[in-house]
Amino acid sequence: MNIGIVGLGLIGGSIGLKLQRLNHTIYGVTNNNLNKKKAIERNLANVVSCDLGILKECSLILLALPIKDLINPSKDLINAIPKDAIVTDVGSIKEPIINTWEKIHPLFIGSHPMAGTEKKGVESGFESLLENAKWIITPTAKTNSNALNKLSNLISSMKCELCKASPKEHDEAVSLISHLPIFVASSLIKTANTEKNKSLLELTQRLAATGYADTTRVGGGNPNLGLDLAINNQINILKAIKDFKKHINEIEALIEDNNWELLSKKLTKAMEIRSNFTN
Repeated sequence: MNIGIVGLGLIGGSIGLKLQRLNHTIYGVTNNNLNKKKAIERNLANVVSCDLGILKECSLILLALPIKDLINPSKDLINAIPKDAIVTDVGSIKEPIINTWEKIHPLFIGSHPMAGTEKKGVESGFESLLENAKWIITPTAKTNSNALNKLSNLISSMKCELCKASPKEHDEAVSLISHLPIFVASSLIKTANTEKNKSLLELTQRLAATGYADTTRVGGGNPNLGLDLAINNQINILKAIKDFKKHINEIEALIEDNNWELLSKKLTKAMEIRSNFTN
């Protein structure tokens, strides 16, 4: 297939590398000439251009753009997409994006690969990023069944685990396992950054190892993404934060009360539950 990818950052670039390996011809669009040059050097697509006009060659197009640009797409992007092309996005929220694009394009299907690192930009993509990743598609009553089958087959061909959910269910779920951790990790980083005690700060920075790095990784990512998520998935994220505060307050109370037996039970229960989220 001729496949267009608008945005060759971490996700778009990784998809471009993977799909080339599967013998598709990739038309990649970058936002400036510097990124175009870097994308060409990294072979992120067969054809790389800043001109959206190259999308006319494509029968399937992936929009790997920031959430704000997916919710408020440019007229140039809208006009450049062929009417008979299947279009999907890789945004980590779905309801606002789908509400926008189903009014624009008859063959739009919302989707979201659950993969990433704290890196961004055209230097960050790599072919194995999507290996065994879960990729969620969020069809609605308006979704074209033929387009859905073609997109599903393409995702499966990349060795991703295909999942389906409604846009609403998707946004609720990712608020708990993807969005909330960003803000919790950000708070953990701020807590450890003991600016009023320089010697303690120096020691904690020196002692921080892989456990701390793993726990706080998502808090060290792209701040614009966190802001976009908070703005556009606000209700679900606030509910998740409220529930988190309830659980951390319960732990605080057990420690204050020296209730080590119940604290041990809570920690053991969490350890047992965790395996259900890490398969």
